Amino acid sequence: MTSFQSSSLEVIGLADSQLEKASNWYKWSRRLPIATFALSSASIFISNPYTYIPALLALGVQLCSWIFRDKAGKFHSDGEEGRTHGLSLNALGSTEERLELDKWLSRVSPRPTQQATEPAAPDYFASNSPIGMRRLCDHLQENAFWNMHQYQRTAAHYARILWIFAGLAVLAVLVAIPLASGDRSLIFARVLVAALASGAALTQFTEVRSWKSAEVKSERLDIRLDFLSAFSEEELRRDKLGTILAVYGDYRVTTASAPPIPKWLYDREKEHLNALWARRVISA
Repeated sequence: MTSFQSSSLEVIGLADSQLEKASNWYKWSRRLPIATFALSSASIFISNPYTYIPALLALGVQLCSWIFRDKAGKFHSDGEEGRTHGLSLNALGSTEERLELDKWLSRVSPRPTQQATEPAAPDYFASNSPIGMRRLCDHLQENAFWNMHQYQRTAAHYARILWIFAGLAVLAVLVAIPLASGDRSLIFARVLVAALASGAALTQFTEVRSWKSAEVKSERLDIRLDFLSAFSEEELRRDKLGTILAVYGDYRVTTASAPPIPKWLYDREKEHLNALWARRVISA
C-alpha cells in the first residue's frame, strides 16, 4: 500500500467518525419530536390553564430537536468533505486541494487528550486499478452504487415511521376534539401544539424526500459512470476529463444534500451490498 493510499484511509477514518457523530445527533433530533408529540397530546386533553405547561415544554423540546439537527448538519458537512478528500487522495495519489485538506484536518483531528481515530479498513475501496482517472471513476461508481441502495432503504424505513406518526397525530386530534375544553383562552395553546406536531412531521418528511432525491441522483451517477467504464485511462484523460469533473461535482452535491445513513442500517446492509457489488464487478 502506497503512502497516499495509507493517508487516504486515515482521512476516510476521520471522515467516518464525523459522519457517525452526525448520525447520533440526527438520531436524537428524530427522537425528541416523539416527546413533543406526547406533550402536545397531553396539552390537548388538559381542560384548564395548566394546558400551557406541557405546551411550553413541548416548545422547549422541539427547539432542542432543531438545535441538535443544526449540530448534526455541521458534523455531516465535515464528514462528507473529508470523504471526498480521502476518495480523491486514494484515487489520484495527490490532491490540488492540499490547503483545504490541511484546514479540514486541523478542524476535525482529535486532540492529544482524546482517543485517536482508527483509519478505514485497507479494503475500504474495492478497485484494483492503478492511480489515475480510471481508479477515480471506480471509486465514484462504487460509492454511487452503495448510496443508491442505502438511501432507498433509509427512506423506506423512515417513511413508515412518518406515516405512523402522522396517523397517531390525526387520531389524537379526532379523539381530543370532543373531549377538550371549549375555553377560548386555551386556543393559543391548542394552536401552538398543533404547529409543533406539524413542524416535527414536516422535518421528517423533508428528510425522507432528501433520501429519495439522493437515491435517484445516485442511480443517475451510477449510469453515467457505467458508460465511462468502457474507456481506457488514456481516453479518460484525453476525451472525458470534463465529464468526470461534472460527475465528481454532482457526486459531492448529492452526498451533501441528504442526511447520513444511520450506522445500524449501514452495518445491517454491509455484507449484502458487498456481495452485490462483487457480483456486479465479476459480471462486468
